[in-house]
Amino acid sequence: MIARFIKYALQYRWAVLLIASAISIAGIFLFTQMKIDAYPDISSQMVQVITVFPGQAPEEVERQVTVPIEIAMKNVPHVETIRSRTIFGLSVVQLIFKEGTESYWARQRVQEKLALISLPAGAEAEIGPLATAYGEMVRYELVSDGRQDLIELRTLNDWVIIPRLLRAEGVAEVSNFGGFEKQYGIILNPSQLLRYGLSVQEAISAIESNNTNSGGSVLSRGGMSFVIRGTGVLKNEKEIGDVFIKSVDGQPLYLRDISSIQISKKIPAGIFSKNNEDASVEGIVLLRKGENPSDVLNRVQSAIHELNKSGLPLGVKIVPFYDRSQLIASTIHTVAHSVTFGVMLVLFILLMFLGRPALAILVALTIPFSLLFAIILMYLTGIPIGLLSIGAIDFGIIVDGAIIIAESIARALHANNEAHASNPDAPDKTIQTIAQATQEVERPVFFSVLIIVGAFLPLLTLTHIEGLLFRPMAQTIVFALIGAVIFSLFVLPVIASFLFKNGFKDTESKLLLYLKKQYHAALTWSLKHTQSIVVLSALLIGLLTIFIFPRVGSEFLPYMDEGVIWVRANFPEGTSLEQTSLFGKRLREVAMSFPDIKFVTVQAGRNDSGTDPYPPSRVEMMIGPNDPTTWTQVHSKSELITVIGNAFRTEFPTTRFNFTQPIIDSVTEDSNGTSANMAVEFSGNDSTVLLSLAKQAETLLKTIPGAVDVNIEQEGPQPQLVIEPDRALCARYKVNIIDLSTLINTAIGGSPVGVIYEDEKRFDIAVKFSSEYMNSMQSIQRLPVFNADGIPIPLSQVAKVKVVDGQTMIARADSVRRLTVRSDIQGRDQGGFVSEAQGVFAKQLKLPEGYRLNWIGMFENLDRAGKHFSILVPITILIIYLLIVAIFKSQRYALILLSTIPFAFTGGLVALYLRGMNLNVSSGVGFAAVFGISIMSGVLMIKAITTLEKDGLPTDDAIIQGAMDCFRPIVIASLVAILGLLPASLAHGLGSDVQRPLSTVIVWGLGGASMMTLMLLPLIYRLFHTK
Repeated sequence: MIARFIKYALQYRWAVLLIASAISIAGIFLFTQMKIDAYPDISSQMVQVITVFPGQAPEEVERQVTVPIEIAMKNVPHVETIRSRTIFGLSVVQLIFKEGTESYWARQRVQEKLALISLPAGAEAEIGPLATAYGEMVRYELVSDGRQDLIELRTLNDWVIIPRLLRAEGVAEVSNFGGFEKQYGIILNPSQLLRYGLSVQEAISAIESNNTNSGGSVLSRGGMSFVIRGTGVLKNEKEIGDVFIKSVDGQPLYLRDISSIQISKKIPAGIFSKNNEDASVEGIVLLRKGENPSDVLNRVQSAIHELNKSGLPLGVKIVPFYDRSQLIASTIHTVAHSVTFGVMLVLFILLMFLGRPALAILVALTIPFSLLFAIILMYLTGIPIGLLSIGAIDFGIIVDGAIIIAESIARALHANNEAHASNPDAPDKTIQTIAQATQEVERPVFFSVLIIVGAFLPLLTLTHIEGLLFRPMAQTIVFALIGAVIFSLFVLPVIASFLFKNGFKDTESKLLLYLKKQYHAALTWSLKHTQSIVVLSALLIGLLTIFIFPRVGSEFLPYMDEGVIWVRANFPEGTSLEQTSLFGKRLREVAMSFPDIKFVTVQAGRNDSGTDPYPPSRVEMMIGPNDPTTWTQVHSKSELITVIGNAFRTEFPTTRFNFTQPIIDSVTEDSNGTSANMAVEFSGNDSTVLLSLAKQAETLLKTIPGAVDVNIEQEGPQPQLVIEPDRALCARYKVNIIDLSTLINTAIGGSPVGVIYEDEKRFDIAVKFSSEYMNSMQSIQRLPVFNADGIPIPLSQVAKVKVVDGQTMIARADSVRRLTVRSDIQGRDQGGFVSEAQGVFAKQLKLPEGYRLNWIGMFENLDRAGKHFSILVPITILIIYLLIVAIFKSQRYALILLSTIPFAFTGGLVALYLRGMNLNVSSGVGFAAVFGISIMSGVLMIKAITTLEKDGLPTDDAIIQGAMDCFRPIVIASLVAILGLLPASLAHGLGSDVQRPLSTVIVWGLGGASMMTLMLLPLIYRLFHTK
């Protein structure tokens, strides 16, 4: 069938060129419309339910909010896991859906369930933004010349900047971090309340009843219609102070008589600082899921420029300090450099070995056509341009089929040219010769490409993070290979018919002639010692594999450099936000003392949107290094992390630090419940038992070589001041529990009791006692609670005020509490570390009944991926085997060709060992790919030898002749395939980390397989043939 299509293509040459041109033009156009990103979005399909329950302790939030939401969400379809974190005043429930679940459908199901839940008064639940852990696009700081304070900057961010950025198409959310939220504070004086016999509730009722508008329908008068409305809302501090409470001795008592009214600030959830500034305001822009990152970044940058130009007060500027475009640009630069250099090396080899520039250019045209063809299919399937799509294509492999066909056409035209020279009157048979030459090799070329495609197909079954990373790569390579085989079989012969219409004289370079001569001599000698050479080679490969394999470690993914350093620090439980910020300031100073650091930011506590439920004792830092080419103190990023880590631990020896990258940190935490390299998760109902187990695990992990920054991930107990009503005493003194709750929630907690509008802005009115009445337990015990008769009763008379240990954070997974002990790993591989740790735990840790232990973190991904590859690799080999049998109708030839795989495997394994790399998903994908690629040249050689045997040549002569005929195409194909990915295997630019193991395995694996194909495959064929 293919032969017939080749014939038709040469009959309708202009139509073929027109179709090829249309495909190329479509590819160029769609390239301008495609998404461009550094990496694929590897985050899980997650929906968050965020509930703010102000003033409530974690235990109360868990009982009244988290647990009811978890119960309601249990039967939501396609949910794999439900996790939650609960801290003071905040609950975040995460629902992880099965991969492939449509985002809006998942959110709709959750919203439906959420609407049916009855939550306590004051609890406000909402679904988190339609963004992913990978969606952080821009972080910016509001910089002021000093004319604006932190309240004004925060107000500006909330009501001017964030609304404008949200109008940029593709932005899911803009979250504020730091600054102070403005509110109108009413600071009650308990002495004045006692003097006038007023309860807190009476003061609140007066405010509420004096802060309302009303509507009076419509008044018609003189043919005109007037809308009637009453405007009784409070507008400023003066009007708040003028609120009438009651008459005392015939005189009005105003709110200002029992309180002071002032513009104040809410208690912040977090404090942000950068470089030498003690506090500032930060904005975090999140990408809406599925949007084009490059386009959205451009819109956000345009909006920031517009605001800076004319939308902000004098002296205020928006200054981005982290921009994903930097990562995208650096990654694309790495891809462009590797691809360009690889293509140049391919062209150099083609020119060197094909002998004629015209022939080399003809083969090289496969590259742009296959690339543009792949871009069309990438656009249709939603694959973005990035490091692991276009950047993973080995253009040397792409031109392999074209080399074989071009070389066949060159030999045939050369023979035709000589025949025509001896008989000038003979009719020109250029087109027939090209058709025949293409048809002679179309079957091995087609099936060779099919074998490579078959090797990549199992990669499409990868799931979770590894699937999201490498499935686009496999799809892109398959798309490019389809384009390459179309061009090689149908377009290349057509172009050759125009290019060589006056004939073609094939020439071989002196280097190629010399190599062929040496190869002929080596092969002739080897055939005389077939059995010895094959046995020794097999023995060498076996010994190498046995020696090296145990010495190559395992990990899930290589370190992914995102250009910055992300640090988490956990200070002692109960540390106040202000104190944590002071600790963060010291960390900033330490980090900025290193000359290779450009900027340092510190986030103490959590953001205001509630998406990151962290307590006040948590610090997150972003450290931005200078350009690595300018570093003076260190030579690598890992070395920089080590010296900074040592300095931090010297300054705070008891503090737990974790160093990672911002994107991978968020992605792995959302996917696995922790961002750690490895973590031990205990689950059960009793927090005390969980804490005991966690402490034992922490001690055991510290004994394992390579363990660093071992700590219990969730903060431990912290002191709580508990006010527990005594119902008997409340009854005796006629005190209602609601009055006691109002005192705690409002006068002590400062809960809002109303709102003031300033144009479009709205600010809370909060009632609270003066801090001097709440600076000790004794002061709180003396606060007055008014009974039913209006008599003040000291709080201590009707309630116990005591300090107890309570939870800082409560983490849950699948409806039970969990506690996680995390560890980073330094100086050894993940797999070996966890294997040793599991052995230690099995011997020394006994779990009580009803409690479970799980090994999670990056290792969980490694374990899952390892099991998947243990199935995937045999399936890949089976697919290759079946395709070879389909080509040759012989199991014997299939087994002969499969003998190249051990050499490819050992070549890749040796490369990993020599370069100090671990076996991981990236290198695993490389092995699966190289198994298919390594067969390609072997198929060509076996086909040539069997054809010559059918023509009557003795076996040894057929082997030598077939090998010599295939020498040039095999050498060229192998060299271009190897050199096409060589730059990527050596690259160290931003974004090259994930691709480097993959390309290293392919380059070295192909090197081993190519040597085997040329030298050993003919011998193995002879050995099998003899038998």
